[in-house]
Amino acid sequence: MTEKKTPIDWKAIRNDWEKSDWSIKRIAEWYQVSDTAIRKRAKAENWPSRPKSATAKVRANRAAGSEPVKMAGVDATDPDQIVGRGHNLIFRLLDELDAATTHQGELADLIEANEEDPRRKAAMLKAIDLPGRANVVKALATAFKTWNENKAPDGKKAKRQAAAEEVASGGKFAPRSGPRLAVNND
Repeated sequence: MTEKKTPIDWKAIRNDWEKSDWSIKRIAEWYQVSDTAIRKRAKAENWPSRPKSATAKVRANRAAGSEPVKMAGVDATDPDQIVGRGHNLIFRLLDELDAATTHQGELADLIEANEEDPRRKAAMLKAIDLPGRANVVKALATAFKTWNENKAPDGKKAKRQAAAEEVASGGKFAPRSGPRLAVNND
């Protein structure tokens, strides 16, 4: 099956170009476009210059010599990028599952008619069978829950802890300072 090429969202890329502090390479990786293509488009359409915070941040990163860890085109140290990429993947898998479920009978008929190898035929029929699809839904639900736990608000216990720390930071419940000398020997 051939994959459809998704259109490039130039409006969003331009918005990130103008307003975000991401580097051009990071924007290119996020939108899965080459940074050269973004630069050419920016020059052709006379996009405004990048924000100073974006160029300063890139220079600071280069000076430090620390490149972000990249995994599958995503900065592995940025939870928001990981969660965003995970959501996209889950939604694509759900679309594929929907297509397989909707056309399950047709797929089974095609496999029966065109596949001659009995082992391969059995494996293909098992892949589109109900238990296989149910396991995929279960795995996707677990993955979706895991991705969303990152964005969940603090629970009651965490809120109480934060409130206690705030109260302890000042007032009569604050930790005592060290002893003071009563006599000045200067």
